[in-house]
Amino acid sequence: MGKSNQNNDASNCKKYGIPLYGAAWVPPAAASTIKSGSESTPEETEPAASSSSNYHIVLAGGGGEGRSGIPNALLVSTFDFSSNSLSDQPVGKLGTGSDLPYRIAVHPGGEGLICSLPKSCRWFDWDAITIKDELSLSLKSSEKVLEKLEDVGQQLALTFNNEGTLLAVGGEVKN
Repeated sequence: MGKSNQNNDASNCKKYGIPLYGAAWVPPAAASTIKSGSESTPEETEPAASSSSNYHIVLAGGGGEGRSGIPNALLVSTFDFSSNSLSDQPVGKLGTGSDLPYRIAVHPGGEGLICSLPKSCRWFDWDAITIKDELSLSLKSSEKVLEKLEDVGQQLALTFNNEGTLLAVGGEVKN
């Protein structure tokens, strides 16, 4: 982002120890599905975030192939609209080893997210974690195999349509 003439409140900026390459809001349906303990449709659950001013955001990034000493990870943080601030620390962190998570797209129905890695794309599921007696979101690796996105090279753009039935990807062409 460009520089601003206004003074930035420190609560509006957070450093999580890794360079970030992707960010996406988590739909409230994701938290509702985790809290209900089942794979419910968004219409069957009431959004968990509606009872709170905290929403979740997923961040992707890291240091690359591991030579920098900076870990590659997907982070889940909370954003509090009432104070206009991110959580001081991520509420969830999933390391991706030597694979740099580059771009992400969260499924609009809250079912999980897809992440572009250097050589392919991978699906991740939501996981429930408890912090200070409150249920929150994290991520876990999924058993789903995205056959058409294996060995396609790094994708530079990922997005779902509003219904979550189509995924558009674009990036490197592999010969």
